[in-house]
Amino acid sequence: MNELRPIRSALLDVRNLHTHFLTDKGTVKAVNGVSFQINQGERVAIVGESGSGKSAMAMSLLRLLAYPGKVVSGEINLEGRDLNRLSERQLNEVRGRLVGTIFQDPMSSLDPVMRISNQMIPPIMRHLGLSREKARAEAISWLDRVGIPDAARRIESYPFEMSGGMRQRVMIAMALSCRPRLVIADEPTTALDVTIQAQIVELLKELTAETGAAMIFITHDLGLVARFAHKVGVMYAGKLVEFGPVKDIFARPRHPYTQSLLDTIPPVDQLERRRLAQIPGFPPDMKLPVTGCAFKDRCAGAHRRCFEVAPELEPRGHGHAAACWLPEGLGAGRQMERALIPPMEPAADAGEDRVVVEINNLHKHFTTRSSLPWRKPPTVRAVNGISLRIRRGETLGIVGESGCGKSTVARLLLGLDPATSGDIFIDGMAQMVFQDPSSSFNPKMTLFNIIQEPLVVTGWGSKAERETRVRELLGQVGLDESYMHRYPSQLSGGQRQRIAIARALALKPSVVVADEPTSALDVSVRAQIINLLVDLKQKLRVSFVFISHDLLTVSYISDKIAVMYLGEVVEYGPADEVFNNPAHPYTQALISAVPIPDPEAEEARIQKPLSGELPSPLNLPAGCSFASRCPKATDYCRTHKMVLKPYSKTRETACHYAS
Repeated sequence: MNELRPIRSALLDVRNLHTHFLTDKGTVKAVNGVSFQINQGERVAIVGESGSGKSAMAMSLLRLLAYPGKVVSGEINLEGRDLNRLSERQLNEVRGRLVGTIFQDPMSSLDPVMRISNQMIPPIMRHLGLSREKARAEAISWLDRVGIPDAARRIESYPFEMSGGMRQRVMIAMALSCRPRLVIADEPTTALDVTIQAQIVELLKELTAETGAAMIFITHDLGLVARFAHKVGVMYAGKLVEFGPVKDIFARPRHPYTQSLLDTIPPVDQLERRRLAQIPGFPPDMKLPVTGCAFKDRCAGAHRRCFEVAPELEPRGHGHAAACWLPEGLGAGRQMERALIPPMEPAADAGEDRVVVEINNLHKHFTTRSSLPWRKPPTVRAVNGISLRIRRGETLGIVGESGCGKSTVARLLLGLDPATSGDIFIDGMAQMVFQDPSSSFNPKMTLFNIIQEPLVVTGWGSKAERETRVRELLGQVGLDESYMHRYPSQLSGGQRQRIAIARALALKPSVVVADEPTSALDVSVRAQIINLLVDLKQKLRVSFVFISHDLLTVSYISDKIAVMYLGEVVEYGPADEVFNNPAHPYTQALISAVPIPDPEAEEARIQKPLSGELPSPLNLPAGCSFASRCPKATDYCRTHKMVLKPYSKTRETACHYAS
């Protein structure tokens, strides 16, 4: 096997790593001969679709694989020491001390019944040999460095008493507190909104530069890769198909899969709106043997040799390597011709252009329990007086940080929560795509029964017609019919989200309320789903309320955008105007935090992430809610409330000094 040329005295040297999952239905070769090296201080991003082997490879490095996963062969040399040959006891000395880990979901990684102090202090005492008093001071110091306010007090908090962004900061502090040589971060920003994501990425860059730690950063967000990484490894079907410097790979990718991934990203500036590029077909079943190149069936440039012999990772110059028989990949055939999205045809009559969703002065307050029985229970104003209208065939994107009220609006629209006051009118059938599909699935039901459930409940069609419809829906969301008899636990996070979208589309609703429907999807599947939603809007004139923290996707798919902050809409108008020329300082901060999938452009940007946390909805400020974080705020802003008012002929904003 040809490998990348070893780096002299590399911190981490992985050679021919193989990881298998030994299941009753066959052996899944999740990692199939991966080799790479990382120097001290380097940040290496690993990208690829769900099921490509990214997380399995990363967890294999410390043998943190869940049963029935097993590292079957290969070398994992950390500072010349093969981790694959260590006992479990020896590995426990490496975990935390030499290698720190940051997981995707801090809530499932932190113990919910233990205070942060009891989760941070013992490892520091053990690995650094400090007394409890000194270990506590060290833990507080790290919490302070990652931006936890009042760290000396918050160290005694429980995880559930913190926001998602703060919990992720705690995970980062824990991973770095024992001063490891290597940090493995598995999708550490996936569940975070764009402003917190920008803060976390800048924090990781600063802290790894300060400590000299190397990092493996697993993500499906190519914009973050451009902002964060020194090098990129692209995985497909358990193998690295391309590896090299981030600037070189973005400017001149050599593997058709890498090229296709980059082409699926919604453009930042789009004078003409075109369909997103899609990667045809599906990744191979890793239980079956693969002959030739694993990507051949989806590759526009595949030829006879690709079907007969698998290419190995070969140097392409300047530390860049690719596993492709074609030196330039797709070359001139890379840029797939993408059709223009035609404008919505005019309604045949006035009734076809009707308003299908109307929200008037909507409020939703939650009363919490008071710790003192003689005090009035505090009230959380989750939604604080919003008014919106959506016409048939129109997509409204709702954006804002976690806690701004986006998901509460979604629940109110579906009648899952009653409104405190205000009116909601919906014309026709509405369906919902939830942010977390796992919480909305019955784990004991097969995917076929999950998808067909709304069809059965409404008496739609015969048994044969329902089965045909389920097969059609699976194909639309990028899964084949072999998934019909699987269970949710057998799917990756991205695959579960696809099933949730398929179920929501089953009855062809007139209004779809989609709460973060693409947040768990990799870019290739996201493009398929976005194109599907655009098609549904065009063909059926279905309306969407699209809630997301992915502003590139929101700007691409939406006709109008509503920007929410602390339960209120602070800017509202056409998507292209809001994204390209934001008026409200908060909208400007959101847009500036969007990572651009271009390393050169990212390097030239001046990064000033929005600082601070959202004010408490228990105690709303007297004036502008954004004043405490706004660089333009004056004393007048802090004392005078601003309501949404016309900013131009087509846009509204709630700012005294909108620019």
